[in-house]
Amino acid sequence: MTQGQRHLMFLKKDGSGIVVEARNSSAEESLKQEAESKGMTYQPLTIESFYPDYRGYRYFDLRNSVTQETFSIDYVLESWEADKRHHEGHDGTDEWFIH
Repeated sequence: MTQGQRHLMFLKKDGSGIVVEARNSSAEESLKQEAESKGMTYQPLTIESFYPDYRGYRYFDLRNSVTQETFSIDYVLESWEADKRHHEGHDGTDEWFIH
């Protein structure tokens, strides 16, 4: 990867969002298609917009091999749903939530 070439994106659904950094443009496109097929919106980010506007969001660096193996959009969506139920007073969970 050449310096300055970053593949950052903001994925959002129902008021919750995450920042994801893909390894390369093809991985970014694949992740974008998966996210959109599951009802998420996709917004490309620059590193300049990340720091002031998106710094507080959970960040997943898919350039890291461990994160690549463990990251799952389905898990993120399930966690958001559990968090939503928890805040609405339904049977939720006391696990760590992703906002």
